[in-house]
Amino acid sequence: MFINIGLIGQPLNHTFSPFIQTRFFKNTGLNGGYCCFETSGGEALKETFDTLKRYSFKGVNVTVPHKQEVMGLMDSLEPTAEDIGAVNVVRISDKLEGFNTDAEGFQRMLADAGYSLSGKKVLLLGCGGASMAVLYVLKSFGVKLTVVNRTLDKAESVLKSMSFDNAVLQDYNFIKAESEFDYVINGTSIGLEDGLFPDMSRVSCREAAVDIQYKKGLTPFLKCYSDADCGKLDGFSMLVYQAAKAFEIWTGIYPEFSVKKISGELGLI
Repeated sequence: MFINIGLIGQPLNHTFSPFIQTRFFKNTGLNGGYCCFETSGGEALKETFDTLKRYSFKGVNVTVPHKQEVMGLMDSLEPTAEDIGAVNVVRISDKLEGFNTDAEGFQRMLADAGYSLSGKKVLLLGCGGASMAVLYVLKSFGVKLTVVNRTLDKAESVLKSMSFDNAVLQDYNFIKAESEFDYVINGTSIGLEDGLFPDMSRVSCREAAVDIQYKKGLTPFLKCYSDADCGKLDGFSMLVYQAAKAFEIWTGIYPEFSVKKISGELGLI
């Protein structure tokens, strides 16, 4: 049996997901393929899922900007996706089932690197859709959280929807003053286009600077801490771990893999 799976989002020109999922097919010995469907939202998104059903796809990943909109098309949501308010994996049969594996990916990334955030003092930059799974994990760790966001009303709404009641909200003027955190986490895409990131020199980091973005070498955010005596962790392993969980949801098999090997095959190290 050939297993059709894929990815929905816009844009998709830089995604590593097809390579990663194809590697999982090879490692498990299953016969399948992974296709990208670049689509806008609204009626076009609904039509894409109608097409996927018609051609017997087993499931898809969902990436920006559709992780929240797609929830309205689901017949059911697993509890994590419902709590986070975002879907990044859909299992397709006669119905559409929504899942979120980003939270597991983030948690596995931290554990793999040997970091424990339990009770730690954490600064999170950004409170948009990319940060929602991160917030879900941070809440489970009981961190002392400060969130920096351009729009405080939006950040307040996101935190309220997740019942994250003890976070401190700040605008970007906060990073211009001296402060110190155990972990500083970047949940934004700032700098990926132009390589520029706001000056973080006044924000000290004791244990690790963590970026959910990734690229070859240090991301623009992690370059801010290149000379700091703390760990530096980008989000590539989060991508791989969430992908592996998605593969298991679709096929019933959790693939064997090495994050380092996949990263090397993609030329990231």
